[in-house]
Amino acid sequence: MMTPRERFNAVMDFKKPDRLPWLEWFDEEALIKWGEEGWPILKTVVFEWGLTAFIGSWPLFRGFDPYAHFGCQNFWACLVPVDIGPIPRFPIRVIREDGNYTDRIIDNGAVVREKKGTGFFRYQMPMYLDFPVKDIESWQEYKKRLNPEDIRRYPKNWNRDIYMEIFEQYQNGVTTLPLTGFYGFGAQLMGIAAFNVAFYKNPELICDMAEYWEFYMTETLRNAVETLRNRIDMVYWWEDMAENHGPFISPKIFEKFFLPHYKNVVEFLKKNKIRHFMVDSDGNVNPLIDLIMKAGINGLWPLEAKAGMDAVALNKKYGGKLFIGGNLDKRKVAEGGKTMEQEIDSKLPALRELGGYFPSMDHLVSPEITHERFMEYKKYLEKYL
Repeated sequence: MMTPRERFNAVMDFKKPDRLPWLEWFDEEALIKWGEEGWPILKTVVFEWGLTAFIGSWPLFRGFDPYAHFGCQNFWACLVPVDIGPIPRFPIRVIREDGNYTDRIIDNGAVVREKKGTGFFRYQMPMYLDFPVKDIESWQEYKKRLNPEDIRRYPKNWNRDIYMEIFEQYQNGVTTLPLTGFYGFGAQLMGIAAFNVAFYKNPELICDMAEYWEFYMTETLRNAVETLRNRIDMVYWWEDMAENHGPFISPKIFEKFFLPHYKNVVEFLKKNKIRHFMVDSDGNVNPLIDLIMKAGINGLWPLEAKAGMDAVALNKKYGGKLFIGGNLDKRKVAEGGKTMEQEIDSKLPALRELGGYFPSMDHLVSPEITHERFMEYKKYLEKYL
């Protein structure tokens, strides 16, 4: 039998694994709902990296155990322990509230409005009211929190020999380096609307943000990347740069403002023998795929079915060059029965034969999917793994 790491690498290399790795990412609201229905699903896990500890709750319930698929207790994989967020973080604090809503500043400086009774353990997408970057002056101020030399970005006892031993001997799974992409970075700091307008009204700001984000990522990650090298199996770029009808930006904008920087970062990673790069974006990203691949990226997830993404068509078009995951319509899984079975039957046989594919729903397992439906889906999917 292959290890979880060998299995996932085989898929990314368009080779035949002993069985397909299965990935699901869960909406916290779905997990809480299942827990209230009587399913014991949460287990607190403490991850220790030297003197740095991370505490999280992962979904361990009858039907899905991340460790069995990825060799570590995480939705995705074993993560490289480098903090690329703003340091210091903005203090999280409530700035106003009424009987229904709470407005708070979150750790990246944005202001969000949350319905009362929601939050980390009762999740609902917050409404974003304000953002920390509005112009070149506020960007220069924010940039002070993105110092690649800050020693707090690495565990206190970071050492090449210690961490190579950790990754080689104690982690049996896929090692992933998660990054925020160039569009996602700007949209997080400015908001989608203001960021998109800035491409036309303040291109100098966009250029400076992209140039600095390239420099910052490269220098912040240099120690980890040059230490672990090809023990890092996949670089995961979060972007979310599209909706159902297409991308938020045109291919021309992507090519002008982001493509050179993506190329430079990917080239730095490739020089250190890292080979797999995957973009995570919701929506219809079809118009950008050729440019994404031109940047050196060779993976794509989650391929939202409702946005017109088609895993079989993509696999046939880019076979051997673009590994993909997802595309199983969560709406049809929620219906269950023949609708769910037809969705799997229409995609899995061809995708398993073509290779370069790992199955999952086309984004989060949503609260509309009951535990009973999930178990039905699991049982039917297993015959294709």
